[in-house]
Amino acid sequence: SSGINAEYGDVTVPLKAMEDSVDYEDVMRDLQNNQEMLDRFRKYLTVLRMIRYDQVSEEIQKKIEEDFVAERKANPKDVTGETLHRSLVIARLYGLSRGHIKLEIEDWNSAKTLERDRISRISSS
Repeated sequence: SSGINAEYGDVTVPLKAMEDSVDYEDVMRDLQNNQEMLDRFRKYLTVLRMIRYDQVSEEIQKKIEEDFVAERKANPKDVTGETLHRSLVIARLYGLSRGHIKLEIEDWNSAKTLERDRISRISSS
């Protein structure tokens, strides 16, 4: 959702089946009807947000800035400060889920890929 802080608000994340043999409609129906699983996802993300996280190194800050400037040049209409914030939140949660207490360049790159894929799925739906 635009205008909502990704760390505290809802974000639309269209799911994509990894295998063609999976009945996507059944998976979505099961997920929507499984409040316990949804609550577990929410609790997991809440716990991740509470974990101590170290400052971002200058090297990684520079890389993030360069990436943001390049993306903004390529798409000034859709790439905003909110886009940067959401990507940083995703990178932090992704890194924490991998056991990192500071942002690693791999986490940043993975977060950018995840966000690009999410936007692509929204655009194609």
